[in-house]
Formats: sequence, structure tokens, C-alpha cells
Amino acid sequence: MMLAPVLSRVLDTRAGFLLALAPLAAFVWFVLQVPAIAAGGQMLESLPWVPGLDIALSFRLDGLSLLFALLISGIGTLIVLYAGAYLSDHHHLGRFYAYLLGFMASMLGLVLADDLVAMFVFWELTSVSSYLLIAFQHERAEARRSALQALLITGGGGLALLAGLVLLGLAGEAWQFSALSAEAVADHPAWTAIVALILLGCFTKSAQMPFHLWLPNAMVAPTPVSAYLHSATMVKAGVYLLARLNPVFGGEDGWGDVLVVVGAATALLGAVLAIRQTDLKRLLAYTTVTVLGQLTMLIGTNTSYGLQAFAVYLLAHSLYKGALFMAAGAVDHATGTRQITRLGGLIRYMPLTGAAVALAAFSNAGLPPFFGFIAKEFKYSGLIEFGPLGWVTILVMIATNALLLTAAGVVFIRVFLGRRGRYPREPHEVGLPMWLGPMVLALGGFFLGVFNKLPEAWVVNAAVQAVSRGPVDVDLHLWGGITPALAASALTTALGVLGYVYRYGLRRWLNRLRVLWRISGDLIWDRMLKRLFVFAGAMASSFQHGSLRRHILLLVLVASGVLLAAAVPALGRSGVAWDASSLSPVAVAGCLLAVLGAGGAAVMRGRLALVAALGLSGLGVALFFLGANAPDVAITQVMVETLTVVFLGLVLRRLPPMRVVGSRAPVIRRLHALVAALFGVAVSLALIAAVSQPLPGDIASWLLAASLPQGHGANVVNVVLVDFRALDTLGEILVVALACAAAGALLGERRRALARGGRPEFDSPLLREGVKPLAGLLVLVALVLLWRGHNLPGGGFIGALVAACAVVLIAVLLGSPAARRLLRVGALRVSAFGLVLAAGAGGIGLAAGADYLTGAWMFPGGLPLGTPLLFDVGVFFTVFGAVVHLLFRLLESEEG
Repeated sequence: MMLAPVLSRVLDTRAGFLLALAPLAAFVWFVLQVPAIAAGGQMLESLPWVPGLDIALSFRLDGLSLLFALLISGIGTLIVLYAGAYLSDHHHLGRFYAYLLGFMASMLGLVLADDLVAMFVFWELTSVSSYLLIAFQHERAEARRSALQALLITGGGGLALLAGLVLLGLAGEAWQFSALSAEAVADHPAWTAIVALILLGCFTKSAQMPFHLWLPNAMVAPTPVSAYLHSATMVKAGVYLLARLNPVFGGEDGWGDVLVVVGAATALLGAVLAIRQTDLKRLLAYTTVTVLGQLTMLIGTNTSYGLQAFAVYLLAHSLYKGALFMAAGAVDHATGTRQITRLGGLIRYMPLTGAAVALAAFSNAGLPPFFGFIAKEFKYSGLIEFGPLGWVTILVMIATNALLLTAAGVVFIRVFLGRRGRYPREPHEVGLPMWLGPMVLALGGFFLGVFNKLPEAWVVNAAVQAVSRGPVDVDLHLWGGITPALAASALTTALGVLGYVYRYGLRRWLNRLRVLWRISGDLIWDRMLKRLFVFAGAMASSFQHGSLRRHILLLVLVASGVLLAAAVPALGRSGVAWDASSLSPVAVAGCLLAVLGAGGAAVMRGRLALVAALGLSGLGVALFFLGANAPDVAITQVMVETLTVVFLGLVLRRLPPMRVVGSRAPVIRRLHALVAALFGVAVSLALIAAVSQPLPGDIASWLLAASLPQGHGANVVNVVLVDFRALDTLGEILVVALACAAAGALLGERRRALARGGRPEFDSPLLREGVKPLAGLLVLVALVLLWRGHNLPGGGFIGALVAACAVVLIAVLLGSPAARRLLRVGALRVSAFGLVLAAGAGGIGLAAGADYLTGAWMFPGGLPLGTPLLFDVGVFFTVFGAVVHLLFRLLESEEG
């Protein structure tokens, strides 16, 4: 998938043949699994993903998922070949291949996933990838609008589905489809909510009424997208999930009735709207809406014939609809139009495409001996089995299928037979990649109907057993005798033929119902979206008022409320440990100093004085850490505060004088003081509540006990950072490096300052001479802290900050060029070298057969040397380079 753009640039039009090998290989593999699955077996694979939440990448191949996987990979192979010819002159064909293959992989993951959470991830990936495909021709406003509509409708339904799946996992006492307990779900008090949420997600995905409007609008996508999306992929995802969950919900009252009613209504609406279309692709799109409604209805019947009809119709529709859409694209490609009123007589120009359309249209119409005929016969039989509601639904289905037959006649007879149309350009037969797909799929619908025992034995039976709640006797046949289903089928055919003959009158009659067409889903959608944007703008203007003080006030109030709501109940529970540690004079002094600095910052007027007061508060916090026996944290705090004061001083002194701090109104000042006090109390109570809770499994004792024997270090803090939790540290230093690089880029680069040689901050000979040995001493201290960090207070992070302070002294007293000459190498390069070194340290553990970043040790002369030290050196260089880079940019901005 990622190589598709590169291959497209290198191989040009031949890239499609190479890329088609990927779905073809998948199709062949799935074909090889057919005998085992047809015999009643299934394949299970599971990889841990989020073990703490019991989430795994679990995959299951059974009859239902195999049927979908064969369609996705098989039709996907033909679509890739077709797309290479259809979009051969498009400058972003490689990108299209990448989107298409990503969409294909997402659909395969969706139908194969056995884990609820993993399935939802793939579900959302199909929404995102379909958005990219629909909006592929993004220069067209219509494409952008349709893609956004599809994403918002299916994405909104996805949120409902997520809630439903979470409730289903809790109620079903499992997070795998194969392990869900139908009895537990049925007895759960949230059963109604679970069903409603899941149905909402499925209905939006599979375009059930009233969410059907996004599907026809998606026809603005290139024809390969339309053919793939409508035949085997995204629109069938909702139907797949309904079928997958039918064994869980199928026996409950309400599930079947809702599916039958909604599905039948959707089918009828789609068929009526299809007859009104003059665009070939939109006509086919609305017939897809009809079929999706019928598939939903068939799942709801939950009868023997109904479930057989579901599997047969799913396969038949995928074959003939993929063929018809690709043929419609071929017609557009050859004639320059898709307007039915301008087409006609194409069979003499496009005989191969016309033959494929004829076969596909006959299957669409449900004529014998095509596979679509079996689906129609079994559909009527399944509705008869369903009971009184089924008999009523049969009348709706007769009208619906008659309109489908009329539409099939329009697609073939009106377009390919009769007199020559008014084409924008002279038509011609398309090349092999464009007629091969329609021909293969159309012939498939014919041969599966004639030799119906083959699909019954190999795929249909296994799919039906996977969908049903109990064993089903599957028996496909073209002739079942004189039955009510046959009579309904004959009536459907007669009405369909009459509909085609009187299609113009039928269309005029439907157009008289203008009051219905004025209430279009698109119009409602556009108005709703406009009102939503207006509401969002009004809400934003209420909060985005431009006052930083008011923003902070609201933020602090909300944070205080949340902290108090969480802390007060926790402190009120029994069993909370209220043991207080013994007082330390150093810690008390640090607290007093921190409070004094914070109080000074609250009343200081000048910015630099405010920074100095905050630095004093930070030093007090460092004293507190020292008194609490945390020397590593104390040293880090001192270094951070020192560099913070320097950096803030360099930035703030360039700003204009700040005359007023806070509001002058006494009421506002009292309010601010009250909110500040409330926030302090809330944070204090939250901290007390947090530290009073017992640690699970006594983590602290384990770390203390494991530090020396496993990490070969007496400094538990450093061992945790560079060994036990080294991956976390790697992420943190990456953030530090990226943040400093980004901040430096925002400051810009001042070449003029370097050309002039820079300007030292303090022109004092005594300071200039004294800073050199002091800086050297700091560098030596930094190296000592780095070396001893594994056993004594120190480490790479602390050492880097001390070394950075040495560079700060030289840069401030001698100028940034002098500091650059001393460093000799670019600071960003130093930071990048540190990242590579830290990341590479984990590779040594991998080479030794252990997990990434697992420590590897050797003991020359009894001295423990290991990859954690190498990792710590990487931390040193990363932090040092990032901080120094930001310092240089600040000084260059000053000097420029």
C-alpha cells in the first residue's frame, strides 16, 4: 500500500498489474481455506494488543467472514486492474492505488476481526479510507461535500456503535464475537439500548432509511470506487455486522421486526428513487440502496429460506453490481456521458461490455437461470415463513423487485439496444482491463445459478450456518415446484416488464408526487449542517472572547470542581491512610520559600521581577524535594529553574513594559484571590487523596528490591528511567527534542548577528576570564553526574542540564558565537545523535533475543557496564543539544 505511489511513478500504467497481485494472493489463500471452512471448521488467530484491557487482535475465519473475504479480495483484484486503465492519465493514480488498497485492507480486517474493539477500529478505518476515495477528485466542490457527508453520517453512527459494542461486551461477558453469551445479553437490563445503538451504527453504514442519502451522493467518486464500494465493501459492512450479531439477537422479539420493517421501507424507497434517475451511476446507486434494504430485511426474517436468501443474494448482488458499475464506467469512458437519455445502440460499438451488462442485468432482474433468480425465489419463501408481517412485506417486495427489473431493462435495453444515441464522442470498445472485470463477474452470476450446488457446498452453507442460531438445511435449486413464491416471482416479472414498457408514464406519475421530492434528504442535511455551524459559531464566540484572564479563570474553576468532586468522596471513604511523615527542617524551609516566591509573584509588577519570584518559588520546591530524600529530583528542579529563569528573562525583557498586573477593580481582585485559594485547596486535597491510596501490588517495594539485582544500580530512580521504564524515557526525550527544535524554528535565524560576531551580555574582563574555568568545572560536574547516576544521585538528564548551564554562562558572558565555536557541532545534530544513540541501545537487547530496550550487561573486572549506560548517554546528548539549540536561537534573536 505504501509503495503504490512509488511503483506507479516507476512502472506507470503497468503498476496496476503488479499491485493487483496483492489482493489476488489474498484471494487465492482464502480459496485454499474453502474446503476446511465448508467442512464446518474455523480458523482462529490472536495477537495481544492491549493486554491490560483484555483487547487483542483476534481474527476468525468462518463461513460468513470467508464469503466476505472472497468477495473483497476477488473483486478487489479486478477493481485494481480496472482502475489502472480507467485513471491511466490521472496524475495522482499512485495515491489512488494507496487509498484503494488501504480501504481493501480495512474491510478485510473488519470482516475477519473477532474482537469487538479491533473490529470497531477497522470499521472506522473504512470510514476514513472511503472519505479519501470519495474526495479523490478534491478540486471539485461536489466531491468534497459528498465525502464530508459520508464521513459525518457513518462516523456519527460509528460513535453510537462504539457505545453499543462496549455495552455488548459488558453484557455478553466477553469481548469476542465467538464468545458472546446470547442468554446473558438477552437478560441484561440494557438490552434495548445495546440493540438501538448497534442498529444505528449499522443503518448509517449500510445506508438504511433515513441515512440512505450519502450513498447516491458518493457517486461523485471515480467509477472504480463506486464499483468496489457498492459491490463488496463499505456498504456491506453494516449488513455484515447485523449478520454476525444475528446469533446473539436473532431470537429476541423486536430485532427481527425492526430489521424487516426498516429494510423493506429502504428497499421500496431506493427502487422508487432509482426509476427517477437519468444518470446511469445514480440509478445503480439507488438500486444498491434497495438491495441493502432487502439484505437487512432477510436477516430480520431469521428463517431457513430467509437466511439462505441472504447468503445467495449477498453473493449474487456483489457479482452483478460490480459488473454493472464497471460497465457504466466503461460506457462513460467510451462515450463521454452517463446520461441515459443520450445513450443507445451501444452493443454494436461495445459488444463485450454489452454482453457483460446483459448477463449482469438478467441476474439483477432475477431471471432464470441466473443466481439472482434463486435469491428472489428464496426471498419470497423466507418472507412466507416469517408469518403475517412477512405476507404484508411480500406485497412491498413484489413492487420493489418489479421496479428493479424495470431498472435492469433501462440499463441494458435502453443503453445498448435500439437506435444510436447522441454521444459526445464516437464510442469504442474499452481495453482488456476494463471489460475483463465486468465479464468475469457477470459470467460468475450465470454459472453460479446453473451449477448452484457448487456455491451451496463450498460457501453458502457455511455462511448460513454462521449466521443462524441453529442448524439450517441448505438446499439451493432453480426449480422448487409450483409454489406461492413462484407465483410472486411471476407477478414480479410481469409487473417489471410492464414497468419498462410504460417507464415514461411511470416516471411522469412519480414526478407528480413533487411534495415528497421537495422534502429531500439532501436539503434537510444541508440545512441541518448550516444550523450546526451557526450554533457552533455562537458557542465559540461566547467562549473565544479574547480575554486570557477570563479563560484562565474559567479553566481553573472547572479544574477545581473536578478535583474536589474526585477528592472529597475518596477522602471520606473508610480505610484511607492518614499517616503523616515526620517534619524535616529543610522541607519546611523549602515550603516557606516556595510560598514566599509565589506570593511575591502575585504582587510583582515587572515581568523580570515576576520571573525571579517564580524562580525563588522553584528553589523552595527543590529544597522540599531535598528534605524529602529525593536528591535526584531536587537537582533536576534546581537546573530546570535556573534555565527557565534565563530563557524567560531573554524573552520577556524584549517585550514592552507591563504597567498593570491583574484588574484594578476590588471586586475582581477578590474574586481572583478566592478562585486561587479554591484551586490551591482542591489541588492539596487531590494530592492527599492520591498519596493516601495504597499502591497496587506494592510497586515501590518491588522496584527497591529489583533495582540492584536486575538493574545493577543502587539509584532506583535512575534504574527506573533508563532500564525498567526506558521506553517511556525515550518518548520523553523525543518530545523535548522536538519541542526545542520547533520553538527554535519559530524564533527564526538571524544571520546578521553571526556576521557581526555577536555581542556579549556583560562587558566585564573579570567575568569573561572567570567564566571559562567555571564552565569547565560545570562540564566536569555534568560528566560525573552522568557516570555515577546509576548508583548515586545524577543521571543523563541532570548531567545534560548542568552542561547546558555551562554553555549558558559562556553564551551570556562571551556571546553566542563563542559558545558555538566551543561546541563545534550543531546543537540539533547533537540532539539527533543522542536520540539515535538512545534508540539504538534498545537494539542491542533485541539482538540478544530479549525485548526492545531490555538491558544487556557485561562485567569487565567486576564493573557492571550495560546498555542502560549507553541509553543514559543518549539522554544526555539529546537534552543537552535541544536546550542549547533553543538558547542559541534566543540569543540570536536578541542580538539581531
